[in-house]
Amino acid sequence: MRTSLSVLVSFFLLAAAFGEETPSLTASMRLTPTVLAVRSVLPWVVNIGTERMVKTNDGYDAFYNQFFGTFYRARTKMVKEYFPLGSGVIVDSRGLVLTNHHVVRRANNAEVRLWNGKSYPAVLVGYDAPSDLCLLRLSGDFSAKPLQAAKFANPDDLMLGETVLTIGNPFGLEHSVSQGVLSAMNRSLNDGDAVYDDILQTDAAINPGNSGGPLINLDGELIGINQAIRNDAQGIGFAIPMRRLACFLSHWLLPDRFGNTWLGIDLWTPVMRGEQGVIVQEVVAGSPAAAAGLRSGDEIVAVNASRVRCMIDFGRAVWHLNVGDQVTMLLADNRKVTYTLGPMPDNVLIKTRLGLQVQRLTATLNQALGLNVDARGLAVSEILPEAEFAVQNAPWRNVLKRGDIIFQAGSAETATTADLAKTLAETRAGQVLRLGIFLMQFQRPDQADFILN
Repeated sequence: MRTSLSVLVSFFLLAAAFGEETPSLTASMRLTPTVLAVRSVLPWVVNIGTERMVKTNDGYDAFYNQFFGTFYRARTKMVKEYFPLGSGVIVDSRGLVLTNHHVVRRANNAEVRLWNGKSYPAVLVGYDAPSDLCLLRLSGDFSAKPLQAAKFANPDDLMLGETVLTIGNPFGLEHSVSQGVLSAMNRSLNDGDAVYDDILQTDAAINPGNSGGPLINLDGELIGINQAIRNDAQGIGFAIPMRRLACFLSHWLLPDRFGNTWLGIDLWTPVMRGEQGVIVQEVVAGSPAAAAGLRSGDEIVAVNASRVRCMIDFGRAVWHLNVGDQVTMLLADNRKVTYTLGPMPDNVLIKTRLGLQVQRLTATLNQALGLNVDARGLAVSEILPEAEFAVQNAPWRNVLKRGDIIFQAGSAETATTADLAKTLAETRAGQVLRLGIFLMQFQRPDQADFILN
């Protein structure tokens, strides 16, 4: 009897012990690489939408109509409603968001909703139409509590068949996760006027609203931005690869884009990937950077003590700098270049924002152009080609010609380059500025809206 009792007690003790361990064992088995990757990524995936006005009826309209018929006038009012457009990725902790250009192209305003439910208005910084990429900036101060930004994969570190995840807002269903594999690399995709030959293909579900969201690996690293699906098939989705994302961001994450700060690096060919850091392709002659000893071909490995391993690291380190800030660049040959950032000269500012070179009208030039001798304004002397990864396909490029006259910027007259530069000094990339232009070909004044660079 004692033996039987001892066995029974031992059985219950073992059962209790195993019963306590089972939940923790089950929990640990559920924490798969997929779950861990999703947990790390969710804070930097955003929902992008817009506000639209919709008409709503009073809830008692049906009741009143039933009893009063034609004598009752329905009470309606207009209210704001959030309308989801797509997804995006936080690429800098200070509030920069990367998405597809087609997501926000037709929106009058954009609102970005974070993982924690907070929403912020967003303004355009810049876009590249052929690449279908767009950079937005949230209207908020994140210096006290920086946002969590994306972790970027090495562009060359892709494995065919590896597990990948998409996270986005299909049909407005926020932060939806789907899983698949990397089906192919370097696919060709014809999207209207643009042809891509570096596209990633995946069978992870990409639906309307996923556009602009991340394609990630199981390390929680961004490897692409979801772009499109093949409508006549299932399980065939496409994403823009990390290499193109890095090139796009390197063109826009520069202080010259966000204000009147002059970094001194040519914006048409800023930096390229090096062995240890990034290589400066061209330093602008006469800039503080050139005066401090920075040369074309120098490889930068750190900026203000922040390690620079890739083009995005460099952009994150410099885009927020302002006039008067000091910058110290450590080069691969152990040289240090230190200089204070200044404002852009007038001609550099005009070239940067408008992509134009202009000259002031003089009596001699007026006579050559067939204008009144006392005509005032700025003659367009050169229309610069759009930089790669900053192509707008702006309508004004089909109209404006060399020799046309800019006589107004916004509400200000532009009799001199200083007049035009004064207006541009208060602007940033992504803003729209209306120019008054006299078109020599048609001998008439006109207006053109410029999305500033």
